[in-house]
Order: sequence, then structure tokens, then C-alpha cells
Amino acid sequence: MFRKTLYLTLLIALLLTGCSAPAPTEAPAPIVTEAPAVEEPAATEAPASEEISFTDALGNAITLKGTAQRIVSLSPSVTESLFAIGAGGQMVGRTDYCNYPEEALSLPSVGGFDAATISMESIIALEPDLVIGGSVYQADVIKSVQESGIPAFVSQPADIQGIMDSLTLFGKITGHVDEAAAVVNEMQSRVEAVKKVVAGIPADQRPTVFYEVWHEPLMSANGKTVVGEVIDLAGGVNIFADLPDEYPTVSAEQILDVDPQFIIGPSSHADQMTAEIIGGREGWGNLSAVKNKAIYIVDGDIVSRYSPRIVEVLDEFAKILHPDLFK
Repeated sequence: MFRKTLYLTLLIALLLTGCSAPAPTEAPAPIVTEAPAVEEPAATEAPASEEISFTDALGNAITLKGTAQRIVSLSPSVTESLFAIGAGGQMVGRTDYCNYPEEALSLPSVGGFDAATISMESIIALEPDLVIGGSVYQADVIKSVQESGIPAFVSQPADIQGIMDSLTLFGKITGHVDEAAAVVNEMQSRVEAVKKVVAGIPADQRPTVFYEVWHEPLMSANGKTVVGEVIDLAGGVNIFADLPDEYPTVSAEQILDVDPQFIIGPSSHADQMTAEIIGGREGWGNLSAVKNKAIYIVDGDIVSRYSPRIVEVLDEFAKILHPDLFK
């Protein structure tokens, strides 16, 4: 049981950090289909003395006394989000996995993902006035930080709307309300652009997709995950959308029975996921996705993170699944 729990924790860390080392690739061009206008929410910079109250992903009631000026991020998603809204200059620390944007690499690292790899001493030495975690699996770290007298909380969005909500919150707690609103507005516009095109595709003409989270054991993602939502928004049918576990272990027989038209996976295990390797798996040579060379590897550092760049993944999935509609 301990070994299984440890394995799941490590795998979840991989999923949430998007840790991989692919060669840098150019981000896909945004889909420029005209989207309905999205009204940008009115936003006012929060005074530095104003208290900000909310409930974090751990269910804890959090009250911050004004905007944070020295932030340690314990998640690549949080780091990307803070830089996206112009608050990167208020960060004083990051984790080993926080590799985007490039400016983040100049910040000192406090370690890896969980209590076993993150250094409390390093966090305290940076004298932060706020620490933000990116996963409920960092609860022990967050508790230790709070017990040391430093405000801390976890932000782990469950969907794309949650990502946008987290950006709005980050805007309030850093004093970058207007910048956060602009990023959210851009995200909403790109999502709506894809939805507008996909809305005209009949359900029976939407291609089936197997999203391979991991290869041994075979794991996928259900419809309640962010990547599951992206598949749906992009006009695809996730073959494991209805399974109860967010990241279910599946069998080769289940995949062969459904015969997905597309296979997509993150670059975090690209060395085990190529057309040649997948086609060489027992019985997989007859899959439609294999025969039609419809196997795609997407950037694991983007698809696995809850950051504004998730709309780039949505654009990419839409172009993969419907190249005739998304140029």
C-alpha cells in the first residue's frame, strides 16, 4: 500500500508540475477565428492595506492583510500565472520545476514538490510575506509554512474557469488587478473563438481521443480534468471521459475495443510515446490512430499546468482534431 501511495504521489507531482525536458518549441499561433466580445470586468487596484479573504483549495479560510510584495511560489502554474499578470517582480523564490518564463530561472529555488524535497529553511531565509502552493498534495508544506508565521495557501484550479478565477485572485493579492483582468479577458476570447467553431460540429462527427497520461501502467484522464475539458472544448470525444477517477488506470483491451481516432500525450514521456513505439505495442497496429498516423505529442510543460498557457493547448488540440476548420 505504501509503495502504491508513493507511486501515485510521484505521478501526481509529475502531472501537476509538467516536469519534462523537451527541446523548446514555438507556441502554436493563436486561433484567430472571430470571437464574441467579452466584457472585461471592471477592476480597481486594491489598496495595500485592504484585507483580502477567500477559501483556498484545501478548504482553509484565508485572510491576507494587504498585497504581497515577497512571494515564494511552490508550483510552476503559480509562477507562470504571477509573471503573466505582471507580478513576477514580487517573487523571491520558486521550485526546481518553475522553468517558465525564463526570467523565473534567476530566482533562488527552495527545492522540489513535496515536504521531502522542499526546504523550509530556504523558504524562511527568503523572508517572504506569502507562500503559494499549487497542489493539495503540498498541504504538509503549507501547514509548516503557516506554523512558522508566514501566510500561505494552495491554489489548484479544477477547470479553465478556475484558472481564470485564480488569476483574478492573484491580481488582488499582488495589486495587479487590471493586468489580471486583461489576461482573463484574452483567455475568455480564445476559448470562445474555439467554441464558436466547434459548436457547428455534430456529435457523431466528433473524433474520439485517447489521451495517454502515462504508459506503464497505462493511464488516461477523465472528463473532469483540465485536459479532459480541453478535449471536449476542442471538438473531440474523450474515450475515458466518464470514468470516475480523474486519472484512471486503463487497459490496452479497453483502448483496442474503442479504437480511438487520435492518440495524444504529453512530452513528459515522449521517449515512450512515438508512432513507432505505440504501433509496436501488441495489437495496437490496427488502431485507427496508428494506421492514420494520428499520434500527437504536446508540450508537457503546458498541458499539465493550470496556467494561462492552457489556451495554447486548446488551440493546438483544435488544430489537431479539426485541421480543416482551424488553420
